[in-house]
Amino acid sequence: MTIKSALLGAAAGIAAIGAAQAADLPMTKGEAVEYVKVCSAFGPGFFYIPGSDTCLKIGGEIRADYRAFGGDRVGINTAPTSINNVLTNVGQNRNDDRSAFNTQARIWFDARTETDWGVLRSYFQINADSHPISAQGRGGTYNGNTFTIDKAFIQFGGLTAGYAHSFFGFYDNEYGDTIWAPYYAETSTVNLIAYTAQFGGGFSATLSIEDGRDHRVNDVGLDSTVLGFGNSVDINLQGGQQLPDVVGQLRYDASWGSLAVQGALHQLRSPETVDVTATLGGNTGTLSIPTTHDNKYGFAIGGTALIKIPVIDGGHFIVEGQYADGATEYLGVKNSLGTLIGLSDLFPSSIGPGGISGYDTTKGWSIVAELGGNITPQLNANLVGSYIDVKADGILRNVAPGIDISLKEYSIAGNLTYTIVKGLSVAGEVSYTHTKQEVGIGPLGSLDGSANSWQGGVRLKRTF
Repeated sequence: MTIKSALLGAAAGIAAIGAAQAADLPMTKGEAVEYVKVCSAFGPGFFYIPGSDTCLKIGGEIRADYRAFGGDRVGINTAPTSINNVLTNVGQNRNDDRSAFNTQARIWFDARTETDWGVLRSYFQINADSHPISAQGRGGTYNGNTFTIDKAFIQFGGLTAGYAHSFFGFYDNEYGDTIWAPYYAETSTVNLIAYTAQFGGGFSATLSIEDGRDHRVNDVGLDSTVLGFGNSVDINLQGGQQLPDVVGQLRYDASWGSLAVQGALHQLRSPETVDVTATLGGNTGTLSIPTTHDNKYGFAIGGTALIKIPVIDGGHFIVEGQYADGATEYLGVKNSLGTLIGLSDLFPSSIGPGGISGYDTTKGWSIVAELGGNITPQLNANLVGSYIDVKADGILRNVAPGIDISLKEYSIAGNLTYTIVKGLSVAGEVSYTHTKQEVGIGPLGSLDGSANSWQGGVRLKRTF
């Protein structure tokens, strides 16, 4: 009992000493945990970045594509293209892919802050492809993983600055509902700075200064393997940029639809020398030809009309057309298949004793139309048709009878998209494209060819 009493007394003494010491320690208060809060000012999906008044939305997609290709070409002297954007001898080429798969991941960040001067927004999207497929296939080239910036821009009030869709037209940016099929309209994302003024009553106007290098068409080359010569020639016809492109748009939006007219001014500037690179018998060399210092100005004008179909959920009919002289990128010419000699906004018109002494521009027009809507709440359908006609007249007319290059192409596509559950859909599309390219050499005749291309496939898409 004595030992037991002693132990209990010692324990009680230790506890009393610890309590007294604890009472002397300073009291500390745990820091408050700052939880993520929902931001309802800009719609669903936004939340406040902790410690700030900025709302952020993070989203993304996974796209799994499975595609098949086919087609044929007509013309003894040449075929303007293969179905995979690769020039080969007339007929099918076993190097062309007839099927191809690709998976693409997309992620985007949309940050917005309310300020005394309006909403400050920044948007960024990056795309990653496992093995990207060109518009008409891979042409036998198995491309590796790629990462690309889709958009990166700042908006503040009416200002837009950064890497954004061109303000020429709005069909591709707001509709453009093909899955893979090409169409002919302005489809480029470019570096720009623009201001949009809202006038009320649905009227707005935009003035955009855009990098002219993003709007260049300078793809001049001749793959003479199609002629059986076994050589190729590439020509650079444009120099450095001096002035950016100026793009303007006047738009009217109403409950029934929208109307817009747009225009662009594009500078064409000859280089110090025209470099001609040729491959002959496996050997490659470059010849520099003196050229006159020449500045020309191309332009493009266009219009867009959207009609909403109220009896169909999301129902719409939209048509967009444009004409260009020396600014054919605005027509969507880069989406075409024609590659016999290639297209350029600037071609030599004459050669003198000192080299190239004159230039002419390429002209053309294009149109695209789309009809679409939701057949049921889960099933969406779209039908898209497009046509382009581009021509360069009188190339080198003082040293030859004059070379005329002509490209005419149309494409039609239809697709269905079924939403399995929210965020998961499966889509199928079939399309057909017909290309005709002519190279006329005055009374000497012409090198004409045409191509028929089709493609079909299925896409599984998960959006979050």
